[in-house]
Amino acid sequence: MMNKTVSRKPMREQILDMAENGYRQGGYAALSYRDIAALLGIKSASVHYHFAHKEDLGQAVVERYTNNFLAGLGAPDTHDENPLQRLERLTIAYQNAYQDSGSSCLCAVMGAVSSELPKQVQTAVSLFFQRLLNWTDRALGHGKANAISPAHIISALQGAMIMSVATGDAKHLDRIAEELLTAARERG
Repeated sequence: MMNKTVSRKPMREQILDMAENGYRQGGYAALSYRDIAALLGIKSASVHYHFAHKEDLGQAVVERYTNNFLAGLGAPDTHDENPLQRLERLTIAYQNAYQDSGSSCLCAVMGAVSSELPKQVQTAVSLFFQRLLNWTDRALGHGKANAISPAHIISALQGAMIMSVATGDAKHLDRIAEELLTAARERG
């Protein structure tokens, strides 16, 4: 468990941070309001004040993660970059996420147990992948014949990230990122 720390962030943001970290480490079912409250040194009622139900918290965490991840990627169709440069931006985002957190993508963790999640959390996870696939499709030029499919790219990066977390070795993610870029160079 993490140590209690004093933060200048609003309590709602601190709760979202704790929940995201907890979900990424142990999944949705492994984290309770009581756990979050203990980590923050507050009462469970304070967590309920911000998020009436656990599914509200789960949905908010996934939506915030989605927005932050996509904002970090930037525009998928800037005129000063080519598709290969945009793909490189995507692979770097995955590599940086692994280096920063040492854990898998939140939505990979949640997606693996999607059938066990409340409907609104399932929907939020599904929307993450839909938005990421749309971003990737636009970044590569809307399904041009010479591009690697967005689903192939996202699946490869997600799987490589999971392997890197499981083995504690970033080389899996780094190798897949380089293989995707090499394949795109050869096809482009």
